[in-house]
Amino acid sequence: MTTLRFKTLALAGVLAPVAFVFTGCASNQVRTVDSKSPQAINTSEINPQDWANAADQLVGSLLSAGPLDKAPSQPAILAVDRIINNTTQQVDTDLLIKKIRVALTQTGKVAVTNTMGLGERAVVAAEAAELDEMTTGKKAKVIAPHFTLYTKLIEQNQRINSVTQRTYTFQMSLVAVKTGLTVWEDEREIAKQSKKAVMGW
Repeated sequence: MTTLRFKTLALAGVLAPVAFVFTGCASNQVRTVDSKSPQAINTSEINPQDWANAADQLVGSLLSAGPLDKAPSQPAILAVDRIINNTTQQVDTDLLIKKIRVALTQTGKVAVTNTMGLGERAVVAAEAAELDEMTTGKKAKVIAPHFTLYTKLIEQNQRINSVTQRTYTFQMSLVAVKTGLTVWEDEREIAKQSKKAVMGW
C-alpha cells in the first residue's frame, strides 16, 4: 500500500509541471472587430456601440432637419450640455459627447463653444440679453451660442413570465438660445430581450 501511494504521488509530481507548461503556453486570442458588425458582443444590457449607433442616427437626423442652417451666422455656434443618464447602466457620457461634437464639427456647419455646457449651467433664454452685451458691448469676452444641445438617456424595464425586455431611449433636443424654443428634437429606442433559462430537476 505504501509503495502504491508513493508511486501515485511521484506520478502526480511529474504530471503537474507538464500540465503547468501546457496551461502556461496557452494564450488568449485577440481580434479586432467592427463595433457595428454582427461579431460585436451583444448582451441583455445596452452596449457602448448601441449608444454610439443611436448618437450617429440622431446627429444625422439633426443635420437633415436643417435648423442649424438657419443660424444668424455660419457656422452655427453650439453649446453642448451634459448628458443626463437616467438608466441603471454606467455610461461613459464624456465619450458620447465627444462623438457627437466630432460628428457635428466635421460637417463644417457647426462650431462648438467650450465655455458653456458640459456640466456647467446651460444657456437659457433669460441669459440671452447678457450674452449679447458680452459679445457686442464693453463686456465682450465670449461668443454667444445660437443653440444649446440637450441629451438624455432613459431606461424602461418590462417582464412577462421568463422574458425581460429593457428599452433604452436616447433623446436629443436643440434649443434656440434667444427664444428658449425647442427647434428640433428626436429620439431613438433600443430594445433588448433576455429569457431566463428554466432549470429542470
